[in-house]
Amino acid sequence: MADAKPGDVDSLIPPDLADRIRSYYSDGAAWLQELPDLIATCVTRWDLTLLPAFASGGDSSWTAPVKLSSGEMAVLQITVPMPVTHDHVTALRAWGGRGAVRLFAHDPAIRATLMELCIPGTDAADLSPADADDVAAEVLPQLWAAEVPASDSVETLARNCVTHAQLMEERADQFGDVVDPGPFREAAQLYTSLPAASGRTVLLHGDFHRRNVLLSQRGWLAIDPSSMAGDPSSDAARFLQHDWHEAETTARVDALADRLGLERHRTRAWLFAQATQAGSWFLSIGDKAMHDAFIRAASILL
Repeated sequence: MADAKPGDVDSLIPPDLADRIRSYYSDGAAWLQELPDLIATCVTRWDLTLLPAFASGGDSSWTAPVKLSSGEMAVLQITVPMPVTHDHVTALRAWGGRGAVRLFAHDPAIRATLMELCIPGTDAADLSPADADDVAAEVLPQLWAAEVPASDSVETLARNCVTHAQLMEERADQFGDVVDPGPFREAAQLYTSLPAASGRTVLLHGDFHRRNVLLSQRGWLAIDPSSMAGDPSSDAARFLQHDWHEAETTARVDALADRLGLERHRTRAWLFAQATQAGSWFLSIGDKAMHDAFIRAASILL
């Protein structure tokens, strides 16, 4: 793979990933043609031996295992150009390998990042709820213990939530004749009030779901953060969305909040807002059954 010729798209890029990038991004096809040259640049610059790319379930980046000149394994990630991007590098630098993968190198011009490879690399998606919550209780305090970077280098959760609040109001107006818009408007209000009322600000992962926590030889480590500064309860709530059990949701969120030293009601409120937004997305693509399931489960939280 290290000798693949520029332009040899099919041999470098998993077909399913290429299909998603072409579908999701207006310039995706052009970027895919450029990608082999970007990969070759990284291989030369960082003296890498390239291995077959991961058949990733993602849709915004190409990733592959590589071998460094030292013999150590790493991961090379190159991200699709987007108008709005999440800054994973700021968080990885701040964490310095504590609770997250180590950052080896980054080239912002081509959006390429060289990071620690997790071995065996299995994620937390298939763990039982109890085992998964043990992982969250292990990893999140390490991430939150880092010093929050300067305000001009990391987005605030409050600023990020402005977009979410606007979206939920728009969907309340759009779908008010199809479903009860009340939960959408409640979520919009929470996206405004929760960040403003938080008494604690930490460096958040921002997208702390189960597939973004991998098992490594150093223990469980977070990957793919979206650097933000704000209320830690939002990270805990994001983690709980993976498996949605109506009868267990409230007790589980309260137990995890207690373990993490968070307010129960605040963590429930974040979960309500996030789950309601997820339900609204399903409605926007025509899946009313999934919308109904999310709204029904969220309704017992507040």
